[in-house]
Amino acid sequence: MILSKKYDEVMEHITVTQQMHERIMGNIEKMSLHETEQKKTVRFSNIKKWAAAAACLTVMFIGILTLPALLNTSEPLVSDSNNSIVEVASIEELSKTVGFTITEPAALPFEPEQTIYTAYWTELAEITYIGDGQTAVFRKGVGTEDVSGEFFEFDTIDEISAGDITITLKGNKDNYTLATWTAENFSYSLSFSESKSKTEWLKILYPVN
Repeated sequence: MILSKKYDEVMEHITVTQQMHERIMGNIEKMSLHETEQKKTVRFSNIKKWAAAAACLTVMFIGILTLPALLNTSEPLVSDSNNSIVEVASIEELSKTVGFTITEPAALPFEPEQTIYTAYWTELAEITYIGDGQTAVFRKGVGTEDVSGEFFEFDTIDEISAGDITITLKGNKDNYTLATWTAENFSYSLSFSESKSKTEWLKILYPVN
């Protein structure tokens, strides 16, 4: 063929000197070493993968051995019935569970469609009211510490008086979402999902206590 003939003619005029020969052999040796290193890397990568898998299996095996011991422990998760959070069916049951009388707010700004009574150990009673797209949470707890659970910063903090009770209101500008107060060694809080004016708060809070 024509191409084959021209290739033979070109090759006849190429002379490989000693320097070219050494350079070619050196390149071949480098290529061989590179290929060997690649094979070592692949083998080492596989070894690491197998080691990781073995470690995972070891952890699983230890878990299988220790799980029955944990399940068979004689220590209860809750030591007694007075050391738990309990949801009850009524305000009477809530008062009985926490050990002190609970009185609900007399005038909520919406009609509750759902009421949830929760006792936190024997120290805190909580009533959650849900209705008309709004939520209210009333709490009463033993002592004088803040029981609201809302400790983030408010833009506005103010005070109002309801009878002989001083009530702290917290919110933004002239509207407030949280009220806290203390009376007779108990702490109270009432919070709303929608803010209320001072006038609205007085209507809601004055009958409380």
